[in-house]
Amino acid sequence: MSALKGQVAVITGGGRGIGAAIAHQLAQQDAIVFLIARTQAQLQATADAINQSGGRAHWYAADVTDETAMREAVQEALALTGRIDILVNNAGFIRAVGLIEQTNPEEWWQTVEGNLKGMYLTTRLVLPTMLEQGSGQIVNILSIAGARAFTGLSAYSCAKAGGLMLTRILAKEVRKRGIRVSAVLPGAVDTDIWGEGGYVPDRSKMIRPESVAQVVVNLLTLPPDAHVDELILLPQEGIL
Repeated sequence: MSALKGQVAVITGGGRGIGAAIAHQLAQQDAIVFLIARTQAQLQATADAINQSGGRAHWYAADVTDETAMREAVQEALALTGRIDILVNNAGFIRAVGLIEQTNPEEWWQTVEGNLKGMYLTTRLVLPTMLEQGSGQIVNILSIAGARAFTGLSAYSCAKAGGLMLTRILAKEVRKRGIRVSAVLPGAVDTDIWGEGGYVPDRSKMIRPESVAQVVVNLLTLPPDAHVDELILLPQEGIL
């Protein structure tokens, strides 16, 4: 029997890429997945594929930066399942690319909000349920850009660095209250996010989304006497 059987996992950015891969693999572990993202068609396609393969998936279309919409999404998850055991904060995008003096301030802040504010809001809305249960696991999908400087990615890097510090502080606040908090910092992953940026490395050398998902499942199924705070996952050749 899977250690995750019957557990409820909320996954933001769950309609495509890393989020969809995580949803599929958690469903294969007999978890119930609840997908949140902006694009209804992608959410429905991913949930339908999981349900048709024998898994259990629900979805709700919402922007993670919209507090009202996210509150409704979390309430819907609880109404359908009665609990939330796992939160995977995965939603994010790249909008402001270029040297700092060249960036559009509006796009810069949109990138920070989409990657950092969304993580904070989702966590803030899910956390009370986990604290009431006395158990839960939170995995924040960040980026190597949050730990190392990359020219031209100031907004994205600052958002992911903020997400790393948010993860560290949250872990300190809740680890003795039954909740495990981890950060995964992947290098280049072969997803559609590269269509939103400028320079694109050789995609054949990138990490597959399924590999990131496997790492997340491994973190979530660790025995209770062990925990991974932060994990850097790079392509075989390192930084591309």
